[in-house]
Parts: sequence; structure tokens; C-alpha cells
Amino acid sequence: TNPAVHWFTRNENRYAPPAASRFPFVLTTYRLTEHHTAGGMSRFLSHLAELQPEMFAEISPELASELKVNNRDYICIVTLRGAIEARALVSRRIRPLHINGKKVHQVALPYHYGTAGIVRGGTANDLLTISGEPNVTIMEAKALTCNVVPGRLPHGKAFAEFLNTYAPQAEPPNTHPEQPPPGVAKGGEKMHGHAQEGKQ
Repeated sequence: TNPAVHWFTRNENRYAPPAASRFPFVLTTYRLTEHHTAGGMSRFLSHLAELQPEMFAEISPELASELKVNNRDYICIVTLRGAIEARALVSRRIRPLHINGKKVHQVALPYHYGTAGIVRGGTANDLLTISGEPNVTIMEAKALTCNVVPGRLPHGKAFAEFLNTYAPQAEPPNTHPEQPPPGVAKGGEKMHGHAQEGKQ
């Protein structure tokens, strides 16, 4: 465990343990030329919104075949922290990894969509846990685990039931083996904006 990492051990900021069978895919995020940062400026500009009008998740043809998903079908991306809806973009750019003799599929999300603007879509940040990497305390947004569920994301009470099915919240928030154990000293009063923080 890196002693310089900042862990935020709030209930809604859950980490899935490595190799958890409920989250078999590796999720990463990336940026689009047409949008800027989280899209708060570019999603309101009609000419940019027209070029990238919708949230999508880029997956390999192999993963699409396993999930019985076609290009542009709706899919839900689920992590222990939440779930969002996106269109499937089936692409050979995103290839399965072969790690220790095991095939590991990747899912890639653009980082720019949200609930306001001319174009709207699922927010990648809803899936990402907050931690502070050692150098400049930027949250991890490039590598985590997820599941992919074909179909539309339900709303209201049905969303809570969906999330409980695919990402049950029964376990304590710090189940990741590198996260500090329960009872670790809190330092949230020193870290602004992210509530309680535990640091090992």
C-alpha cells in the first residue's frame, strides 16, 4: 500500500476488490476532441454538440458478441458506486487484454457528458470512486472495474432495485485490500471538498 495515497472512506465512495466476479471488465475514461473537460462549456455549443451528440461506451466486437449487443444498442455500465446508461460503440480500437492467461475485456467511456446542456448523457464521474493519488491528489479516473448490462437504465424505485441487483451495498465501503482498515484515523477536516478521509 502506498502510504501517500489519500483514501475517502465514505459509504457512497465504495471500492470493489480486485478480480470481483460482479465486476469482470476494466473501465477506463478518455476525452474527445469536440468536448472540453467535463463538458460544462462545450455541451452548450450547438456545433460541438452536433459533432458528439450522445454518451457512448466503446467496447470490442468480442465483448459485444458475448453480451449479445449490437452497435448503438443501449447498455448500462455498473460499478460499486453507481450506474449509467450509454449507447454501445462497437469498435476494434478497444481490444481485450490477455493477463496471466486470462482474457480481460475493456470498456472505454468519454468523460464529457452530464445532466445539463444541449446534449446530455450518463456521467462517468458517477461511476468513479474518489481517492487522492500521491503526487497532486487527483482522483483515479483511468482504471477501475465494472459490469455491463444490456438494455436501458431504469429510473426511480426501479433504479434502486437495479443497483441492488448488480452492485449490492451490503459490504462495508472499504473492501479493497489496499484501502485502510476500519478504524483508521480520519483526516477529512484537513481535506476540503471530499468530506471524511482516511489515510494509512
